[in-house]
Amino acid sequence: MDKFDGLDISLVTDKMGSRLRGLVIKNLENIPEQGEKIFSTLKRYNLNVLSYLSSSVVKKKVSIYVCVELPEEGLEYDRIAAELKDVTGAEEVVWRDYPIPGFSHQPFFPLTCFSRRGIFFLGHVLRGSFEGIRKQLGASVAKVLLYHMGRMGGLNRAEEAKRERPDLTLKQLVVRFLLAGYAFGHYVGELVEWDEQRRRAVIRTRQNWESAMLGRGHNEPQCHFTRGFFSGFISGLFGEELTARETRCECMGDEYCEFVLEARRL
Repeated sequence: MDKFDGLDISLVTDKMGSRLRGLVIKNLENIPEQGEKIFSTLKRYNLNVLSYLSSSVVKKKVSIYVCVELPEEGLEYDRIAAELKDVTGAEEVVWRDYPIPGFSHQPFFPLTCFSRRGIFFLGHVLRGSFEGIRKQLGASVAKVLLYHMGRMGGLNRAEEAKRERPDLTLKQLVVRFLLAGYAFGHYVGELVEWDEQRRRAVIRTRQNWESAMLGRGHNEPQCHFTRGFFSGFISGLFGEELTARETRCECMGDEYCEFVLEARRL
């Protein structure tokens, strides 16, 4: 198995022809054995689990949502809910029906990223936005615009990161930043060089969302938003302006995208 292969954990399930229902298990104690109790109970009733989500796990009490595929035979739904409530100690267990047959969605709104609202877009939506910018403004203007859009986002993220984890070193904040990008599907990022004294960093990304969206066949680097985002984040951490160059790019057929960030030289 390739080390970059992802897990197919869906926030939305669209399974045509299947009978789906949701179970919301509210306010149960956050202890390790709860998952085993829930899954063993559902297995006994021949319920196939399609997705399993939990609210914030840093709290003492959590709410758990399970999307299940129902068997053909009829079930005593109230009995299942009562049993789950009893074995987990939950405050309440309720079934959730879906308005569209075979289509389920996660019920926790909004999704959060570092306790802030997170927003997801499908790739073709972003692709359309970026292509529209390039078409309407021209490639040279779009390059500058996308860079500065990313840069402002990176600067804001750096200020948030320093407030969130004042206990971490600057290097640790960068690693945390890259791991978050990996978790959110932005890229597989790696900090390959870090020189705090010289204000220099080199970051490589594989499966970068921007290069994947734009495709290969280009003769120069194309990840201007990502370059700006990295530049803003590292500049924000150091409190001084750093330049950012993309020296390799998957859009040009390279194995990875590489971004070199350095302090401005007079």
